[in-house]
Amino acid sequence: MKADIFAREVIVRGRVDGKIVGREKIQLWSTGNVAGDLQTERLMIEDGAVLRGRVEIETGKPLDKHTEARSAAAGTAKSGAVSISSGSVTN
Repeated sequence: MKADIFAREVIVRGRVDGKIVGREKIQLWSTGNVAGDLQTERLMIEDGAVLRGRVEIETGKPLDKHTEARSAAAGTAKSGAVSISSGSVTN
């Protein structure tokens, strides 16, 4: 999937090309493959997962709400938990 993802919690089990912002948590499962930057408070990476990009841990600090609001207007924001597997997104 090629997209920027903004959500409270993100679980990656497939491939994502783009920035991922998980307000609370991002999980990269062993089958996950990310080419892009991550921004979150908590990050979990299983053995075998692939990450090519930067990681920003924002503990106790609010994430950029303006960026999230702009993405929501463009139809790319997701609220709640998001799970990515084999190119699909589920809430």
